[in-house]
Amino acid sequence: MAPVRALLMTLALLCLGAAPCLAGQAAPAPAAAPQGQVVTARPATRLLTFSGFTRARAKLPLASEVAGRCQKVFYDVGETIGKHGVFATLDDTFVRLDLEKNQVEQKRLASRVAYLKKDTERYRKLVQRGSEAPSRLDRQEDELTQASLQLASLQTQARVLRERQQRHQIKGPPGWRVIERSVEPGQWVAAGATVGLAGDFRTLLVPLALSPEEFAQLHRLEGDITVHLPHLDLEVPAKVERLNPGFDPVTRKIVVDLELGPGLDERRGGLRVELALKVPDPSGAVVLPAGAVAERYQEHWVTREDGSQVRVIFLGPGPKGTVRVSSPKIEPGQRFVVKQ
Repeated sequence: MAPVRALLMTLALLCLGAAPCLAGQAAPAPAAAPQGQVVTARPATRLLTFSGFTRARAKLPLASEVAGRCQKVFYDVGETIGKHGVFATLDDTFVRLDLEKNQVEQKRLASRVAYLKKDTERYRKLVQRGSEAPSRLDRQEDELTQASLQLASLQTQARVLRERQQRHQIKGPPGWRVIERSVEPGQWVAAGATVGLAGDFRTLLVPLALSPEEFAQLHRLEGDITVHLPHLDLEVPAKVERLNPGFDPVTRKIVVDLELGPGLDERRGGLRVELALKVPDPSGAVVLPAGAVAERYQEHWVTREDGSQVRVIFLGPGPKGTVRVSSPKIEPGQRFVVKQ
């Protein structure tokens, strides 16, 4: 019994000596928060480039209002219509002859009216003295009235003839450029026939088709839109000039016309224009500084502000030294640690 009692006492002493060590291991000290700069995840964007071609702000067919033989064409394709706006003239010989005849008739009636006025005044004095019957004065006044009405009718006819003579000039808006010319001197032109096409290239438009999300991003840039012309190696400001209120259910696009601002000397159609827009990444990725992402065993990890780590998918570099990462557990606005 003595040996057994000695063995039990030895075991008890050993347990009492080890108790403080076991108690210290049961409550370890909490892990310290990671050291480093704390940053906020921003939503990742991607750069989309939209291409379009310049065109005239407006186009206008040049048509003849009357029939006639073309007498002269003043402008060719590419030339700018002058301040008088006359593109071509038609033969107006018969209108001029009618106008000359009208002028002769006006002079004859004007002389007749002047004579009748004097004669009527004489008869009025005779009637006042009782030397002439009032009926004679009435006939004289009526003859004066009829002659005056005929003169007024001729004056109106002259205005009609002058207007018809003006219609023998095929006009276009001054400052517009000729796009098409389909008439030559000596050619017969029918009434209503189109003899040319003019365009307003003083203002250039670029049509683009954008999705609702892309248009929303463009709207946020209003007042600070810049487009690039690669063939001219030039950047010019632009603004939204037209917005088509219609909607195409097939393409689901919004048609927008951009107006190019100053700084472009070559104003013509067909210039290639590129618009760059930053739109949200559809994958839901976020942008973080490169130091916030750690790589271990071909896997990438980020550390939250509380010290917990999240495995992410590395999508590639971002702007200004950042990287793009994605994870179902990460959203824009969350905070992460950049390790020193």
